[in-house]
Amino acid sequence: MSIPNNFNEWENLQDLIRKDHNKIVKAYFKNQPDNDITTPKSRLKHTCIIKDEDTAAMTQLRMWLFEITIGHAQSLQAPLSGIPTQELQRNIKYKPQVKLNFKEPFDSEIHRNGVNQVRGEITFRLINETSETISRAKAEVLARAIKNEFAKPLFIWEKGWFKCTYLDNDKGYDLRLFVKSRAEGERVIKQVLKIQNHSFDKDFFQYIEHDKTFPVNPGTHRVYVSNTKKYRKRPRADLRFSYAQLLVHGRLKPINLVAVGNRLRSVIEKM
Repeated sequence: MSIPNNFNEWENLQDLIRKDHNKIVKAYFKNQPDNDITTPKSRLKHTCIIKDEDTAAMTQLRMWLFEITIGHAQSLQAPLSGIPTQELQRNIKYKPQVKLNFKEPFDSEIHRNGVNQVRGEITFRLINETSETISRAKAEVLARAIKNEFAKPLFIWEKGWFKCTYLDNDKGYDLRLFVKSRAEGERVIKQVLKIQNHSFDKDFFQYIEHDKTFPVNPGTHRVYVSNTKKYRKRPRADLRFSYAQLLVHGRLKPINLVAVGNRLRSVIEKM
């Protein structure tokens, strides 16, 4: 069948987008009434729903609000990195992994002109658990512990260009951090150990000093016929705790333990 003379490309495109998008929004906000803005959640639902009279810009904004700002898209993503084969544990099964994520607060003076916010990640293994033994109840206990140690108040990691390590395989720690000083390295590691009430053992700790310097602005170089900022090595920044996830081998999606703000969906402990 040929395309009719009065066929409207935009109406056709929007109609297809609207039907699928609105179906997902209504399922996401299934406990909220339609056409209601009396509560924050019902207002969000109404605002995310694409209307027939919306322009292309409004359609995009509603989709952005739902997928990015509210965080629906992130909840559908698999974790960025899996558990490598060389990390097989003693019983040949992968151990559940906890990831603590940190991010430098946005500053218009620092992060203008394409300078990225510095990020950081700290991971450790639950050595006494397996994919079979870990449960929702245990994840809730873990989430509360992380919230108490890293979100009440918000923990700040002073990231720098000196490296420290803490290796205790029997308890699941293989920590390799960049910090501003030895004292900061010990402080951050001790805070991580508190989550499972583990004691700091100085025999597992190593701090590596050096006299190298790393420029704040390394300049640009030519990449694919255009000037691109060079990678900034070992940036110094104060990173705030952002969220924590639990990765269980055999489960595609991470379990969101703790989140500050509306970064993640389906979080056990949200701040």
